[in-house]
Amino acid sequence: MLSVIRNLARSPLAVLIIIVPVVAAFALFGINDIFTGTGNAVATVGSERVTVQTVSRTMQREMRRIQIENPRVTQQEADAAGLGDGIMNMLVAQAAITAQSRELGIAATDEQVAELIQDAPAFQSVFNNRFDPAAYNEWLRQEGWTANTFEDQLRSDLQRQQFIDAALSGATPPALFDQLRARFQGETRTIRALLVPPELAGEPGAPDDETLQAFIQENANFFTLPEQRRISLVRLDPQLVSPDVEVDEAELRELYDMRAETGELADPAVRTFLQWVTPDEATAQAVVDRLNAGEAPAGISGATGLGEPVRLENVEVFAVPDQVIAQAAFEMAQGEARAVQGRLGWRAVYVETASDPEVPAFEDVAEELRTELAGDAAEYRVLDALAEFEDQRGRGATLEEAADAAGIPLEQFDFMTPDAFEAASGSPLMSIIREEAILEAARTTEEGFTSEFTPYGDGGYFIVRVDAIRPSALAPLSEVREQASSFWRLRQIDDRLQETVTAALERAQAGESLDAIAASIPGTRVEETTIGRTQTAGPFTQALVGAAFTAQTDTPFESRAGDQRTRAVAVVTAINAGSGDLGAEATQTLAQGYEEDVVAALERALLDAYPVRINAQLRDAALGRTEVE
Repeated sequence: MLSVIRNLARSPLAVLIIIVPVVAAFALFGINDIFTGTGNAVATVGSERVTVQTVSRTMQREMRRIQIENPRVTQQEADAAGLGDGIMNMLVAQAAITAQSRELGIAATDEQVAELIQDAPAFQSVFNNRFDPAAYNEWLRQEGWTANTFEDQLRSDLQRQQFIDAALSGATPPALFDQLRARFQGETRTIRALLVPPELAGEPGAPDDETLQAFIQENANFFTLPEQRRISLVRLDPQLVSPDVEVDEAELRELYDMRAETGELADPAVRTFLQWVTPDEATAQAVVDRLNAGEAPAGISGATGLGEPVRLENVEVFAVPDQVIAQAAFEMAQGEARAVQGRLGWRAVYVETASDPEVPAFEDVAEELRTELAGDAAEYRVLDALAEFEDQRGRGATLEEAADAAGIPLEQFDFMTPDAFEAASGSPLMSIIREEAILEAARTTEEGFTSEFTPYGDGGYFIVRVDAIRPSALAPLSEVREQASSFWRLRQIDDRLQETVTAALERAQAGESLDAIAASIPGTRVEETTIGRTQTAGPFTQALVGAAFTAQTDTPFESRAGDQRTRAVAVVTAINAGSGDLGAEATQTLAQGYEEDVVAALERALLDAYPVRINAQLRDAALGRTEVE
């Protein structure tokens, strides 16, 4: 948790825009939850409030990240594993830092917030790499933010960043830490292990139905089938419609010409130029001749008796008051001079600098523009189909009849699990497995009822009808006989091995050597290795090595080894200290850990200084544990 808070403070946009994980291995660190009134806030920390919306949005964002990596993980499972509590601890710690920052007068300006948003890659136009307000607003919509809420959050992140950076300045670990860490990391141990393979247990035989049924009931958590639902789905998604939309080539060319003219395909052309007011064409031409002959512009006014020139710097064509002058200046190259008759008389114009970014050719951007036009047309089709569908439903049509009249496909899914796996085959339903909004509607709609038409994705809508529900129940033996038999067999073998291991461990603890024990138990063997704490070798797995590095010398212990079915009775016979050279990379890691310790101490101090109150009812509602009443 500490590294998460520190990184969040250092790089708010990395978390908020790129959506990097905000929760990773949270550690509970002493927040005393006082379950008292907090108004309509989930938590208060001093004067700071953690709102329902903040908690809910953070939970939803983290669940999206988790389900991209593992679609079968439900929110309830993630919460049971500690996700919700971790999010609460993180937000409370943030609030404590914000409260202290405010008291110290630390603040982030509107200019800082605007600069971060405008520089964020997610909000840049694909055509000119400049800030695109439309892209920004679309991202806000997809992520469930309003502009004010997001910018307030970003302002708080910047505020915390300044506070954390100040707290970490000068946080350098003592040299002794390097030496101790080097000895720790470089330590090796010599381990002798008596290995007891699973074959030693023999075959337990085939279980009868009564035994298997009892085994299933004893392990109900493993053999309980989740609730399964059969659903009908109607969805309108512009992204599904777009490939079928034919784009008129004339419209495509028209869009290109408009974008090129308005400067959306490239940075606009700009000029810095001088213009001398002259009484007539001859005087203007004389000035131009002197400039073209190489005379410096700075001396022209004195040599000709004209007034100082008007200078326009880095202007676009529309910013030049006299459009006749503008047209001429933007036709000219850098260092060129020309006499121009403007609307108010003759002028001698000299271009100091010229920038004419190259506009990409039509062929280079045609596909991007085609996709955009197809998307726009698809959105109109979706809205038209939606209107027709709703009209039919209003007249009493069934879901099937309304979908048919509106030309919308009706998708039907046979019994499936809450996380979108087909009950019959166990295969993932790829067309909906990542659509959390659809799955949530399928999980919460009552049997025989239809959900509301709900927005989802990028301009899409869906409606779900739950046609049938199979309640969660213990799997019948006929469906899981093979799995139950296999697990029962493994359990029997493991139990038999445990008896052998326990007896061997007692003999070793009584002083008998591992070699003598192995000689008396056919099928066992003794192996030895010298190994580091992060290394593995053959049967010396991380589980066995980890146990060895917590054991004392000449003190027998037991562990799993090899393929985890093999068991071991082991003894550490020697401990070899590491060298004092940690290395540059490890030294940097140590420094980062030291910073985390500083932040940890700071957080503890702040949480002791500010009263923390949590509204358990609102917390559970925000985390999806209960419904909001």
